Amino acid sequence: FDFKLNEVKNMLNHEIHFLLLKCFHYSHKLMTQKTSNIGLYPGQPKILECLYEKDGQTPKEIGQTCVLDKSTMTSLIQKMETQQLIYRQNQLNDKRSVLIFLTELGKEKAIEVKRICYEVDQIAYQSLNQKEVNQILNQVLDNLREEYDE
Repeated sequence: FDFKLNEVKNMLNHEIHFLLLKCFHYSHKLMTQKTSNIGLYPGQPKILECLYEKDGQTPKEIGQTCVLDKSTMTSLIQKMETQQLIYRQNQLNDKRSVLIFLTELGKEKAIEVKRICYEVDQIAYQSLNQKEVNQILNQVLDNLREEYDE
């Protein structure tokens, strides 16, 4: 990797990690702003989306899908249960393990979250080819995931 020190100052807006970070920041801020208007806290919308797509998952499965660590998942699940957005149910074959399900209120909120996500995505996709952007971002994700050692 060969570059000149005076060129480093102008590189940030051309480096993919920095651009992805900035895109995430503004997308997350907009999502948080819009979903807080419907009574949700950060982290909750993606859990609702995840369960709306496939209800009845373990906290570990949800955490892996939503890229949340165990302690964050525990506190979010407790808060969402208090808000009556989700409920826990013991698995039949393993009483130590629970599955998380959406309540009717949780399903309603999940539908609102899906609508908000669509709005934010449409803002992000303005003047872009959505299919091409998705292909590029999925390829970037695959490339990085291959190198990441969990």
